Parts: sequence; structure tokens; C-alpha cells
Amino acid sequence: MVLLAVVIHQRKVTLFSLEHGFDQLSKLGFGFESSYLENLAVLCPQVIQFIDNDAGGKRSNNAIVVIKSKSDLKYQIKGKRKMSTPRVVNALKKRESSFRADLWAIVKSFMEKKGKERIKSLSLNDLLLHATEENPKAIKNNAKRTKRNMSEPSDSFSPEVQCNETNPLLPTEMVEHLKTVLGSQGQIAHVEEINPRIANFVNIPHYLSEGTKSALKCSGVSKLYSHQAESIEASISGKNVVISTMTSSGKSLCYNLPVLEVLSQDPSACALYLFPTKALAQDQLRALLSFTEGFYVGLNIGIYDGDTSHEDRLWLRDNSRLLITNPDMLHMSILPFHNQFQRFLSNLRYVVIDEAHSYKGAFGCHAALIIRRLLRLCAHVYGSDPSFIFCTATSANPREHTMELSSLPTMELIHKDGSPSGPKLFVLWNPPLRMTTVNKRSRSSIDNDKFDTTVFHGRSSPILEISYLFAEIIQHGLRCIAFCKTRKLSELVLSYTRETLQKTAPNLVNSVFAYRAGYTAHDRRRLESDLFSGKIRGVAATNALELGIDVGHIDVTLHLGFPGTIASLWQQAGRSGRREQPSLAIYVAFEGPLDQYFMKFPHKLFKGPIECCHVDAKNPQVLQQHLVCASLEHPISLVHDEKYFGPDLKSTLLALKSKGYVAFNPSAEIWNYIGPEKIPSRGVSIRAIESERYKVIDMKNDQVLEEIEESKAFFQVYEGAVYMQQGKTYLVKNLNLSTKIASCQEADLKYYTKIRDFTDIEVVGGHIAYPAKIPHTHNSKTCAQSNPCKVTTNWFGFRRIWKGSNRVFDTVDLSLPSYTYESMAVWMRVPQSIKTTVEMENYSFRGGLHAAGHALLHIVPLYIICNSSDLASECVNPHDTRYIPERILLYDSRPGGTGISSQVQPIFTKLLSAALELITSCCCSGDAGCPNCVQNLSCHEYNEVLHKDAAMMIIKGVLQPEKSNFPDTSTLS
Repeated sequence: MVLLAVVIHQRKVTLFSLEHGFDQLSKLGFGFESSYLENLAVLCPQVIQFIDNDAGGKRSNNAIVVIKSKSDLKYQIKGKRKMSTPRVVNALKKRESSFRADLWAIVKSFMEKKGKERIKSLSLNDLLLHATEENPKAIKNNAKRTKRNMSEPSDSFSPEVQCNETNPLLPTEMVEHLKTVLGSQGQIAHVEEINPRIANFVNIPHYLSEGTKSALKCSGVSKLYSHQAESIEASISGKNVVISTMTSSGKSLCYNLPVLEVLSQDPSACALYLFPTKALAQDQLRALLSFTEGFYVGLNIGIYDGDTSHEDRLWLRDNSRLLITNPDMLHMSILPFHNQFQRFLSNLRYVVIDEAHSYKGAFGCHAALIIRRLLRLCAHVYGSDPSFIFCTATSANPREHTMELSSLPTMELIHKDGSPSGPKLFVLWNPPLRMTTVNKRSRSSIDNDKFDTTVFHGRSSPILEISYLFAEIIQHGLRCIAFCKTRKLSELVLSYTRETLQKTAPNLVNSVFAYRAGYTAHDRRRLESDLFSGKIRGVAATNALELGIDVGHIDVTLHLGFPGTIASLWQQAGRSGRREQPSLAIYVAFEGPLDQYFMKFPHKLFKGPIECCHVDAKNPQVLQQHLVCASLEHPISLVHDEKYFGPDLKSTLLALKSKGYVAFNPSAEIWNYIGPEKIPSRGVSIRAIESERYKVIDMKNDQVLEEIEESKAFFQVYEGAVYMQQGKTYLVKNLNLSTKIASCQEADLKYYTKIRDFTDIEVVGGHIAYPAKIPHTHNSKTCAQSNPCKVTTNWFGFRRIWKGSNRVFDTVDLSLPSYTYESMAVWMRVPQSIKTTVEMENYSFRGGLHAAGHALLHIVPLYIICNSSDLASECVNPHDTRYIPERILLYDSRPGGTGISSQVQPIFTKLLSAALELITSCCCSGDAGCPNCVQNLSCHEYNEVLHKDAAMMIIKGVLQPEKSNFPDTSTLS
């Protein structure tokens, strides 16, 4: 339906679209019968009119005319159609913009008439009475203006104070400039000054070979930082090392120097470099090739990943001495075919693992077991014992994390940073509140003084704000990365930035680009090269640039919303500033409670601790998967392999034997692989990489613009979608679901589209009203259940949104196939009585469940080794009014599950008690809580619909029967 609910709260007027039929309309007092339509005729004469017996009354343009007759019309009046009420309602849908304009005009007129009075509620009768008393002509004109504003794109796509100058500015000067230009409305909520750091230099060690010294000299390095010298000495002496220093502190030299030194001295020695992304591998290859130009020893450096051709793979297997790859290729292509890498593995001296902090949670668990498989083969088959060099940043526990990741008994920590850093200013930027001020004279005969009525419409768009900042920074000669959470946001920011530059500095429009996942390998390489060379002055990027790729000198980083962890924010901000050069970081807040919390309490952001990295290599489910792979690579021995796979090795092998994957050979006391898959590692996805992808094709030249993973495809392409790439907009004309091809056409569009979706968690067996009582055992002290579940994302429509104003002007229905994956969930039912008690307090029950789930997520890592991204809770979509089950539920957020929810089940009551203590001990005020209690940094619904007090009531209510030793419910089933 097109009808709107009118809500006034603290003098803010909001119109809510009702899309759920007459049952919702009746709650507003419209009813089902013709009286509902007659009420509409009073409020919206431009939309519908009632006339007695077709006599009298002049029809407005495009209005529906309803003939009121006391007698039944057996014969249709000439030129008129007899229509039922539902058909009239259907006709009303086609006049939605007129309806909205008329109703909004009535509301505004009513507000102006009431003036300074405090309006606590607004009923249908109030509007009807006002409409009959008010001047119809004035309301009509107001309606026309409103309709025009709602139908056309806004021309307000420009900051209130726009700078057209292009004079160069330093980062520190930029802050003062922004205060007087873009930040003139008080957007700067806080400026944190980060002091510079002076370099601690040491001489190049005398024990390095002349070839290495010559390579350093050719690279312009005459001295080393203290942490570089310390780590190089430890690595050359054979120690396992982790270097934990700030971003851009020269960590690459910490591992390149000892590796190249040993490889140049021993012509058979080999080294393996592991990077989490292809971009990092390409970046390291460029650096190595440049650094080794002075070496007269054949190192045969090459990248072995998914982009490597078959011919190059064959050559690298036979000749490479320094192989650059990633954990995925090690798992899928190297370890299962290790006999083809016999030369390389027999002479392996170093394993380098960069960006070690990215190996955490479920991905880190997989990586840990892949490293154990590698070490086992080196020891048992090839007689090698490589040293490990880890590099990490922004981690609170680097030594413990890397020791667990590699199963190594000792690890030398290098953490005293000797590199210099320039001063950095970190700005918190809060978009201003938008408001409309209406000056009207009171219609009261007693008080004719003028007064102001101010109506707030929320904050201005942070997407526009960061785009203005981006353009301003570029036109004043600074190089910048604007970090965005999603691919769509990075493309929108690029589009808005170019539009602004077109007005202020047209010559710089093509100096900014987007960088994100999904681009072809050729496009990625070109962008990376242009970034490094300085041809590109700015990029709007996802976290694909968060890791340590060398993008040359960057002056400023922009951050659109909180990235999820404090560690990620510092990692991104560390991309700006080189050596002793000043730099700037600006965090632009969204309107959600989390971002606004940091705007209000900056010390929580700047003084808060960096998160720890956690890896659980004993995760039963993941351990089973990798033992299957390991048994194919080399038979497993309990005596020799327990140090790699832990004390649960025997029980896990017995479980695999019962499933038909391994068999025990009693004579040799080994376990051999007998499973059905030829290469079992191909069935183990270590980070949910999808094989099914949709291609986006430009219809004009049949060029492939992008390949999108199946789970993400419908967020970007569907019939009618606006697809964006590098500032160009395309209209998706056709989506072929069978061929998985989206055909699009370049178009100059003034709007963008946003998909409408929801995610449901269906617990297998969760429909049972009263589940069987779980036995009270030592390991299970709760009636919480752990069950398989199906996680399903449904896409049911999209919205068209004007650029600039970000106003929704059209809503379209869609029929797309859902995306489902199987996982595991742990959950507990909330009794109906608790729901009733919560609602009697006028608290949001949905918000309470949402907040309780978030509080649990905060607690779980304190009891179980896992990452915050390994589990998810049911998050309430603020626009979804469907029924949700009365339960507190957590689920493994990866296809197939990670086994975390199964570990949570026995201690669910303990976790609930800890969550309740967390919430009650938090001193924050407000229903939405704070990040310390019920706000979650990675909530998919941006922490909307939260209620802290309701969460406390729900958890207390659930714990009460838990503490009464499981009341018998079998008689109720």
C-alpha cells in the first residue's frame, strides 16, 4: 500500500510507508470500508474525490472520481467504470507521489498552525479537522511544491561552502582549511594529535656478504633501523622470529635480507613466502626484483597462485628458489602434490608469513593446520627444518598468536620500533544535522508574534561528506585513500568525488579511481602500478588496500564509518605518512549508534586497547578436515604427529575411521587415507571462496567488467540495477540466471539503486514446541541446543535513490533465487511470559533479543578461542516487521560451520550469566547501550533496534528456570 503513518517525536515529523495491507491501515483509523476512501478524499483531494450521483464537483487533474449513490446502479453509466474498493485502492498506488505530497502538505500546515505548542501525538481526526478548516488553496500549492521536491533529483549536490582553489597544502594545514570551508558547521568533533617518532639507526652488520651490502647501497640504504638489525641477526642465527612494529616501518627488509643472504651463499637453499592476498604478492615481487638486480646468483623468484599460467607453474616447480604464494595454493596445489616439489621442500630454509594478524578466527584456524601439514612433510619426508619469520602489525599478542599459528615451541619477539614517523592528526568528522526552519505568523487572534518552527531531518549523508573531503584533499595536492566498507560504497564515493571535482578542478577528475575486489587481474595490476608510480592521486578502496601493499607516498586516509575493529582502523590510517612526513586521517561517522558513540567519547577510540588475535588449531571440525588431507599426503602416526595435531589426534582419527575416511594399519601403526575424494583438499574451503560467479558484461563491446561471487551477486546486479565501475554507471538490462550473466548498458543516471533483503536462520528441529530435556551432565549444564541450521538470504526488491539528496523515489519488487548455506547454531528459547513482561514495560522485545545476542558475542571469546567474525547473532532489520522467533541464537557465520557454536552449547548458561553481568555493570545511558555492552562492531544492521533494559529482562528471565535444575517439560509435549 502507498499509505503513510505519520509520527511526531520531539517535533520531528516522519512519514512511514505501509506495505502490509488493510490490517495496518485499520490501526491508523482508516478502516476497510468506503469511509477509508472518503477520509482520503478530505486529506488528498488531488488524488481522490467523492461526488453525489455524478453531479456537482469539479474533477482535479488525474484524480480518481468516486460516485456516491444511494441506489444500486444496475447499469453502468456511460463513460464510467464501476470499480470495487480494492480496484480503487490499486488505482491509488499509481498516484503515490501525489498522495505523499498532499498528506505531507497537510502535516506541515498542521505543524505551522500549532506553532510553539508541544505536539505529543497526531491522530487521523486531527488531520481531518485541520483539512476542513484550513485554506484548501494554500494546502494545494504546498502539495505541488512538495510533490515537485519528491519527484525530481536534488540540485543540492554541493557543500554549503565550496572551495575552488588548488593551492598545495600540507596535511596539518588541511585541518585548519577544512574548519573554515567544509567543516564550518561544526563537523569536526575531535582532533587527536599523534606525536612523531625519531628514528633509531644502526650500522649495517659487518657479517653480511658484499653482495647484500651492495644491494642495500644500490637501494639507497646506508643504515638500518634498530629493529631491522635485531631481527636480521636473529633470523640468520636460525631463530623463529615475529616482527611486530608499526605500518611502514620497513618490515619487508627484516625478512628479505636474511633470506637473500642465505640464498646467495647456498645455491641450493629455497624460501617460501606466504601472503594473504594476491595484491601483496605482486607488490613483494616488484620489490624483490628491484632489490636483487645487483645479485649475481640465480634466485628464480616467481609467484605461484591462481593467476599463474600452467606453463609458468611447471617452470616454477622445477626452478624456483624463492616461491611467493598464499595459504590457499599451499593447501590446494602444493601439499597434495608435494612430490612434485621435492627439490624445493628438501632445501627449504625459510618460511616467511607476512601480515600475520590477518590469520585469525576460522581462516587462521585453517592456516594453522596447513602450516602444520607443511612442517610434518618437511620433517618426515624431506628432512628439512625451516626457520619462520612472521611480520605483523596492530596486534596485542603477536608472540602467542604466531606460536599457536605455527605450532613452534619458541618465538623471538621484535617489537621496539626503530623507524621514524611524522606527526599525524586524526580527525573525527561528524556530518551536521540537516534542518528546515519555517517562519510563520500564528493564526491565533491572541498571539500574532512571529516564531520559528525547526524540523530536524537527521544528519547529512556521510557518503557525500567524505566525497567532498576527498575532492578537497585531491585538489590541494595531497594523495589520499578513502576506505569504504563495501564495493558499492567505494564506487559511490568515487562517483560523487568526480562530480565535485568536475566543478572545482576538472583537470583532476581522472586522477581518482576505485580499488576493490572483483576487478579482473589485468585491471588490478594496472591500478596497483599506477598507485605506486604516483599517476593516481587518490583511490576509493575497500579493505583490499588495508594490508601492507606499497602504494607509494600517501598523505591522507579517509575512513567511511568504523571498519569493525580498532586494529583495522589503525592499520588503514597507517597507510598515510612516510618516514618523518606529516599525515592526516579523517574518520567520517555514520548516523548509527556505534559511530556516534565514538564521536561522543573519542578517548574510547584512541585510548582503547588493540584487539588480540586468536587461533584455535584444536577446533574439532576443522581438525577433521585437515587430518583427512594430511593422511593422503603422508600416513599419520600417533607417535610422531601428536606434536603437530594435538592430544585429540587419536579420538579424531577414530571418528574419521567411522566415517570411512581413514584406515588403521596395525603392523606399521599408521593411518592411511581411504576416502572417496581423489583430492580431499579441494573440498575444504579455508575462507569460503566461491566457485560460482556471475559475469557482468558490457553489451556494447561484450567486455567482461567484473566477476562477482554468487553470494554477493544480487547485491550488485539484477534487472533495473545501477551497476557502477570506475565512475561510470551502467543499467542492468538483463540477468540470465541459467548462464549467470548480467548484461548492462552504460547510461548517464542521476540515481543509484539499493537492494532490499533479509536473512533468516532456520534451525533444523527448531520448530518443536517443547524439545526433549537434555540430560544434566558434567559437560552440559544448560538446556540450550546445538543444531544444524540453514542461513538464507532473500532479495525481494530494490529502491531507486536520487544521488545527492539520497532520497528514495521509487520502490520495485523483484523475484530472485535465495542464497542458502548450511551451518550450525546454538540457541535457547525465550518463554512467551518473558516477552509479555518486556512488552508491558513498553520495551522493544525485538531490540532486547538483538542486544542480548550482541552481549553474548562479546563474552564468547573470553571462554573459547575464536575471532569475533566466527560467530554471528540474529540481527534485527529495522525495516522488517515480520515475526521473529522468541529465542537467543548464535550461529557459525561460515558455510559448513566452524564448530564454535558446538563448543558454546555446554557453557551457554555460564555465558548468559557473564553477558548479564557485562550489561548491568556498564554505566552507559540510553536504550541502545554502547560498544562495551550491547553494540557490536560488526553488526550487519548497524546496531539499530537495540534495547539494553529489555536485554537484561530477557536474560534474567531465561536464567531463572535454568537455575531451577531443568524443570520437566516432557508432560507438556
